Amino acid sequence: MGADGIVPPSALTACREARRQGHLLYICSGRPRSIISDAVLAIGFDGIISSGGARIETGGAVIFDTVMPAETVKQITAYLHNLQCGFSFETNNSVLSNRYFLNHWETLKRNFAGMPQANVVDDLLSRMSKDVLPEDPSDFSYVGVNKIVFVGSPGVSFEALSKTFAGVCELFHGSIPFSGKEGGEIGPLGVHKGSAVKRIAEHYGIPLADTIAFGDSDNDRTMIEAVGIGIAMGNADDALKEIADDVTASLKEDGLFKGFKKYGLI
Repeated sequence: MGADGIVPPSALTACREARRQGHLLYICSGRPRSIISDAVLAIGFDGIISSGGARIETGGAVIFDTVMPAETVKQITAYLHNLQCGFSFETNNSVLSNRYFLNHWETLKRNFAGMPQANVVDDLLSRMSKDVLPEDPSDFSYVGVNKIVFVGSPGVSFEALSKTFAGVCELFHGSIPFSGKEGGEIGPLGVHKGSAVKRIAEHYGIPLADTIAFGDSDNDRTMIEAVGIGIAMGNADDALKEIADDVTASLKEDGLFKGFKKYGLI
């Protein structure tokens, strides 16, 4: 799905034809299961990787589901709260946001008024506004959090955050659309899209050499590195393109279809 919330017809055709030909197809999303759009799920997949690898569903069953240690969540929350940073907790069933996080998306909604991106922001905001974190961090529940998402704001430095919590969690830079250059996401240590792909391959007994992945942001890095063939979309970060085995066109330029065709998936 592009930044405008639209799934190009060519991508829909590619995915459905690949499954028809017997390939296993998984969506690998940084979003929690609860806010993956219906338009994306309607494409049809053999399984779902959500929350950046923290939850894996295949064949209608959950084969992996993990959360961040409560103490780690508490430490990171205190750090971000002191900086008045917008952040949200992602769980399997909900997204709980603080007021700075919702303010960020409300501002984007106003800025994108009349533009294609407004549909995506409006959809996300409507889903995230249902559960709001209390003003006092001492009232937070730190249990059951798959991932934390935060947005760029004055005083927030991704580099400083990475150094502070190195070896405690996984951090990915700027992987959330519209989160700002200092925004990103935080997940359980050792859990990411790359580890999720490995778990699925092991589940089916498929060599990693026989796997292919397409990605466009920093949270796709571990996945691109793990699979047999890692392909960066044309609109991907330059850093991702550098480590990818190949680069296809952007999603809007039928990049997914072209990549599927080039590597014999359709």
